[in-house]
Amino acid sequence: MNDDLKEGDALWKLLGRTPACSPSPFFARNTLRSVRACGARGERPTLLFRLIKTAAFALLLLGFSSSILNSPRAKSIPPELVEYFDMASGLDQLTFVYDLTPEIFAGKSL
Repeated sequence: MNDDLKEGDALWKLLGRTPACSPSPFFARNTLRSVRACGARGERPTLLFRLIKTAAFALLLLGFSSSILNSPRAKSIPPELVEYFDMASGLDQLTFVYDLTPEIFAGKSL
């Protein structure tokens, strides 16, 4: 069924009359030369683009943090949540903290 549509279509007839094209023998060499030329010229805009991205991210982060800190919810923390934070603040005193040394990983006791 698809063959019937392709045979009668004027576009397929036109495409059948186009001459075959092949790349020049130096196509790969010319392509690589143009890529290298663009890479040599593109170093400065790349650095500028990195600076613009960094500045945009910093401004976005600053705006996000200021909107969170200035929101009405941030100023009204429920007392239950304050109690949970107070209880959690003393948890570091309950745990045994020691430095990780190679002897510990070797299986020697403290």
